[in-house]
Amino acid sequence: MDPVQLKRRSLPARSLLLLPTAALLAAGCAVGPGQQSTADRRNPSVAPAADATAPQIRTDVDPLKRRFPELGELSATKWIGRTLGQYAGSGLPGPTDVSLDGVARIEPGTLATITGNGTWQEGGIACPVPSALVQEVGATTSAWLHSESFDRTVTRNRYSGSFYFDRQNSRVYFCTVNPKARTD
Repeated sequence: MDPVQLKRRSLPARSLLLLPTAALLAAGCAVGPGQQSTADRRNPSVAPAADATAPQIRTDVDPLKRRFPELGELSATKWIGRTLGQYAGSGLPGPTDVSLDGVARIEPGTLATITGNGTWQEGGIACPVPSALVQEVGATTSAWLHSESFDRTVTRNRYSGSFYFDRQNSRVYFCTVNPKARTD
């Protein structure tokens, strides 16, 4: 075999041997959320990254009023907004879904007007309650009123959302994905 041909054939074989080594080195440098790099673990003065996935409980009502005007005046709100389906720290651009879940006190008159119309079913909250709100919401298995027709009235079929009403305590629980602020 010609030495030139031998060099040409063996060059790719040598390159292939280097690829796994390069991949291992690159993987060793990657640090996921909440993890420390090897260098940071050796240096105790470097704190690990904060967990970006822990939701912050909010109590402001204006974002809720803009999205759910049918609920009227709300008070004593506790809600969270979370990014869904995105690896925190991935740095990859793209569409991201946002959930908005929470509980609020609703005026008794507004609650009576809302639940006095349409078809309502008594039961539990069907969507999962985020762990940050479980204590605030309390029992989710009974005594909540729900109407798919009311859900469509609020969401206008532009996003997904469910609204559950607790008549005994004048509260509403909402679980939505990508709720739109209303301009009308």
